[in-house]
Amino acid sequence: MKLILKNARVIDPRNNIDTIGDIGIDESILVDSSTLSRSFSTKIIDVSNLVVTPGLIDMHVHLREPGFEYKEDIRTGTKTAAAGGFTTIVAMPNTNPAIDSIKRIELLNTLIRDSSLINTLPTVCLSKNRQGTELTDIIDIKNNTNVVALTDDGDCIQDDELMLKAMEFAYKADLPIIDHCEDMLVNAGGVIRKGEISKIMGVPGMPGEAESNMVARNVELCKKVKARVHIQHISYYKSINYVREAQECGLPVSAEASPHHLFLTNEILPIAVTNGKMNPPLGTKEDQEALLNALLDNTISVIATDHAPHSPAEKAMDLVSAPFGILGLETAIPLCLTELARSGIMNLSDLVAKFTTGPADVLNLKCGTLSLGKKADITLIDLNKEHRIDINRSFSKSRNSPFHNRSAIGKVVATICAGKFVYSDGSLSS
Repeated sequence: MKLILKNARVIDPRNNIDTIGDIGIDESILVDSSTLSRSFSTKIIDVSNLVVTPGLIDMHVHLREPGFEYKEDIRTGTKTAAAGGFTTIVAMPNTNPAIDSIKRIELLNTLIRDSSLINTLPTVCLSKNRQGTELTDIIDIKNNTNVVALTDDGDCIQDDELMLKAMEFAYKADLPIIDHCEDMLVNAGGVIRKGEISKIMGVPGMPGEAESNMVARNVELCKKVKARVHIQHISYYKSINYVREAQECGLPVSAEASPHHLFLTNEILPIAVTNGKMNPPLGTKEDQEALLNALLDNTISVIATDHAPHSPAEKAMDLVSAPFGILGLETAIPLCLTELARSGIMNLSDLVAKFTTGPADVLNLKCGTLSLGKKADITLIDLNKEHRIDINRSFSKSRNSPFHNRSAIGKVVATICAGKFVYSDGSLSS
């Protein structure tokens, strides 16, 4: 396909671009639009009312395949991602079986090749079967597969010596560890943030220190071994302080925030109940303010959805029994545009960077830019599209979201991956 997107507001944080211009696509590659002939073979679309950004990256997605296809699978998950504006996603390895060996990575890659609509990148477990007792063959895996990170997502190695050893191998392999930080001794079976809300609802509470203790531990270990450490879905103000201090010391520590922690607090739990249950749990207004400040000073360089589909039957359980997690791929951009960009908290280019250069830098990816010669991965956004989030129209198999019926202004209208439209809401016209 030869395509020109005309009169777009082009935003490319990698190249410090925010201007009106044209985007040229020749087959799967970004080219100078002036080099494309204006013949019948070149399609021209006027996008003067739209913002064009590099294809968005989500570095924290649960596709559930293999093993939990009743919740989600690679086909539905990547279709959902495309509808959310994402052209590259990073798949977590907490499947069944867990992705903890070269053989299982090869199996996952086969599934991705057969079913994925977009760029889907594998991760591998940090420990075998995510049990935190024996490390995977990190060096061998790095040398023989395409994994982009090491993670026991949903679990956290509790043994400090084993985690230090993991960092040594990660440093040698030049792979980041992306860590779900949770001190299981402090957690003590908590299902929502410990405090007044957990008392009122009569359920076990999880102290914020369950997260911050392990963040602090990881920072101390990083001082010994300068491995790249990325903190997943950070949620507690003390955790943020540890990350900020680590960065000020020059340590390679980064962090991501999820939209649900940015835009919700534990005060919604009596209404949302299990659709507000995630791990780490929703925090307080103090935590929310700390997250926003950390976004602004780039202590948090990434926004990631932690897309975690579960079946309606599972989320219909009581608050203690129901699984942690909510959907996120289709709601992230409308929520961030409404709550961060339109509100004036962040400028649009800085927000786009949280979904492009931020994750690309953490994972050493070459995508997330509109530079000429790069693969034509593009997201088109209507900043003025008013709508209500309707989770019943999601492309996901699941419906677990506290954002249903929430008003939003701003929406992804089309997504192009490798020069092909992988999503369109039908509003584009040539």
